Amino acid sequence: MKRTTKFILVATAVAAACTFIYIYIEYLAERTVKRSAVSEVFENYRDTIPRTDTTTQNILLIGDSMAYSLMFRVQNYCNYNHHNLNVVTWVSATTETYAMCDTLEYFVNLYKPTYILFVIGANEMFVSNAMERVDYVNKIIPQTHGIRTIWIGPPNWKEDTGINNMLMQKFGPRQFFLSKYLHFTRIKGDVAHPDRPAGTMWMDSIASWIKTKSFFPIRLEKPVDENPIHVDFVKLVVKDR
Repeated sequence: MKRTTKFILVATAVAAACTFIYIYIEYLAERTVKRSAVSEVFENYRDTIPRTDTTTQNILLIGDSMAYSLMFRVQNYCNYNHHNLNVVTWVSATTETYAMCDTLEYFVNLYKPTYILFVIGANEMFVSNAMERVDYVNKIIPQTHGIRTIWIGPPNWKEDTGINNMLMQKFGPRQFFLSKYLHFTRIKGDVAHPDRPAGTMWMDSIASWIKTKSFFPIRLEKPVDENPIHVDFVKLVVKDR
């Protein structure tokens, strides 16, 4: 009887210990799952794209001469989606030229945009101090007066020396559109500027990105009609110093 009793007590203790271990393991597993779920929800929340603004926008397309390459397709998007468009192209402009004057602010006050497409960098592709030019960008930003602004990088024809990296580091992949990996055909006799078909492809890519990946999605359904032959725009030229 003593041996049997002792055996029963030992068996009971072992069973209790096993039960405790099993319950504890299940608790830890459930806790881990809950933590993972919270983490997943948090990550998804961070990656959530804001709701698309479907209202009519007053768009300002401005920047260097690459704004001209984009403006015909942008006008088509605006006509098709019932937005208004004003265009300013500043030939040979850089982040420095925009930073050293109030040109952007002037046109913001003149046209009162609700949305800005700022294309820049083509004339800075090979500068030696690309990363330092963030100081110029910091002087440009206040001129937007807090208006939603998409920054559009240059249509690279060669590898740049850092202007794209600087803009990407400053704005991130949801406010800066990296154009350099697209394949552009160029205007005949012009190394840099995209031709009309390439300008259309470029804006189609930008519009798709704005709708699905940017911080500021707006109504930009792809037009089914042809680009306009003529677009009104303001042309500025950087004067030689």
